[in-house]
Amino acid sequence: MISNLRMQGLQDDLLRTATDLDLLCQALDGHALYLRHSIHQADAQAMDNQAEALRDTAGEMRDIAEAIQP
Repeated sequence: MISNLRMQGLQDDLLRTATDLDLLCQALDGHALYLRHSIHQADAQAMDNQAEALRDTAGEMRDIAEAIQP
């Protein structure tokens, strides 16, 4: 029973963190849009790459959470 609660907690943490990463990506997307229309256009691609890497990580976290059997 305690093990099940721990696994459920781990699953919940992974899903919550993935959601937090999604929110961060939205903010990074907005910042990249700003950069594209400023004197820092070259930095926009780097910001896009960071956001994409975070999206991939969020997806991996969701995959791991799905595999957990509480």
